[in-house]
Amino acid sequence: MKQLLFLLLMLMMPLLTQGKTDEKKLLERIDYMIDNDQYYQDIKEKELKQLKLQAIEAEDSKTRLLFLDSIYHAYSAYRYDSAYAYMQRGLELAQKVNDTYYITLNQINQASILSVRGFYSMAKNKLESLNPDEMPHKQKLYYYFTYAWLYNYLESYAKGSNYAEEFRSQKKHYMNLLILNFNEEDKHSAYYHYLMGEYIYLDNPTSKEGLNHYQKAMKKTPAKSRIHAMSAYAVARYYKLTGNFDLYEKYLVEASVSDGLCQLKETVALQKLAYYLFKKDENNSKRAAKYIQHTMEDAQFFNNRLRMMEISNILPVIAAANQQAAERSRARILTGFITVSAALIIIIILAFVNNRQKNKLKKNKQEIEEQNKKQIEMNDQLSEMNNQLTELNQQLIETNIKRETYLRLFMDISAAYISKLADYRKLVSRKIKANQAADLLKSLNTHKLEEEETQMFYNRFDKAFMELYPGFVTELNKLLLPESQLEVPTTHTLTTEIRIYALMRLGVTDSQEIATLLHYSTQTIYNYKSGMRAKAINRDTFESDVNRLCHIIA
Repeated sequence: MKQLLFLLLMLMMPLLTQGKTDEKKLLERIDYMIDNDQYYQDIKEKELKQLKLQAIEAEDSKTRLLFLDSIYHAYSAYRYDSAYAYMQRGLELAQKVNDTYYITLNQINQASILSVRGFYSMAKNKLESLNPDEMPHKQKLYYYFTYAWLYNYLESYAKGSNYAEEFRSQKKHYMNLLILNFNEEDKHSAYYHYLMGEYIYLDNPTSKEGLNHYQKAMKKTPAKSRIHAMSAYAVARYYKLTGNFDLYEKYLVEASVSDGLCQLKETVALQKLAYYLFKKDENNSKRAAKYIQHTMEDAQFFNNRLRMMEISNILPVIAAANQQAAERSRARILTGFITVSAALIIIIILAFVNNRQKNKLKKNKQEIEEQNKKQIEMNDQLSEMNNQLTELNQQLIETNIKRETYLRLFMDISAAYISKLADYRKLVSRKIKANQAADLLKSLNTHKLEEEETQMFYNRFDKAFMELYPGFVTELNKLLLPESQLEVPTTHTLTTEIRIYALMRLGVTDSQEIATLLHYSTQTIYNYKSGMRAKAINRDTFESDVNRLCHIIA
């Protein structure tokens, strides 16, 4: 009777191919990596903790600057806010001790992290302010790499537009400068081989020479390496373009596992793998949903809005397919239950073992109920994911509306100034024609106009900033001592102190820039900042804490 039951069950099971078995083993690597993500994250945090301790215990400024730079790079593809904070610390220390090497290095770091976050114009301005001819060899390579990757991000952002090709051309230009500045010794490194692969890819995406460079880079690096992860992704990209989708999937897995080992949160390999599996077979929708949710969590952890927007376009499609698959699964379970029940009835009639088969039937029902409970739980999770996605999309819509409003405000200001310039041109022309030069000079020497224009600038800036970040002053007060609380303005009129830190929240951290914008001396700005720091609960981290205020635009 046992043999009969076994045969019946075997007849109802689908046959498994060798290819399916291989793919299952391949994807089990990803499942293991995701299930143990917290373990790898703990390792990353321990490494960061050790670096921070070494920075604190450093005996001199040069050593401390070295460790601060290491901490920045450890955070650069892991967590944006922390990377920016340690870059800022390194820059401030370098400026304090007048170390020109680390001043330049941290300025390049600043441009790099700003470009990753999507602040492309600020990153470009920072790079344009630097002179590569004054840099040592290694630093010059880093400078050209950062420039090339800025245009790589711009190309991705402008995909499908008329600007994409222009950005690609600029990327190729800086890649060429980067390659040309490698010396013979450095040309044996994994870094060089990866860059050569990228450079060749720009002209010929399916070049075997480029593939060979990527493979050399992989062989020269361990799995727990960023170069290894990027090279594996590039190899996967090659096999997709050449139509070898088995190898495309294999190397996407390799890249995703490497990303997980390194705890790289600014990645695309797992996102691409999730979408490929879904398109390949909708029966993979459950696994694809698990992978795409993990990539969304990584993007949120890093605070990468561009990546979140990309994922938000894929997530609803996979989630909907997963729901449909769940419905089909329930139907199959029901069909299977009916079939098994019929088989059991036959077995009962034939074998006259009614009680034994009843117990087996009861057990099957319990398993089905457990499956249904699990399915309900999964549906609840999907519903929560959809709610989060809806909320995120609403925030993005509101942000776009804000941006449009402030674009109109900028155009209004510009138009007003153009109109005033035209009026002054007419006034000057009229006075000169009437030989009233003295009267004209008297009019121009008055400070009333400057004061009016300055006040108009303050009013418009205050209104725009407070509408964009209405809770800024409230959150700023949380960083200050109870006896030093700032009064929350009832209108859009801000104090000078609040304006200074409003500009710093917008990314304007240099005191000279702030002084220029607010029409104050640099010393005045320094005095205000020193005064505010003295009121802070945590003076050492006060300014970096300000940069983290109001992360979601209201």
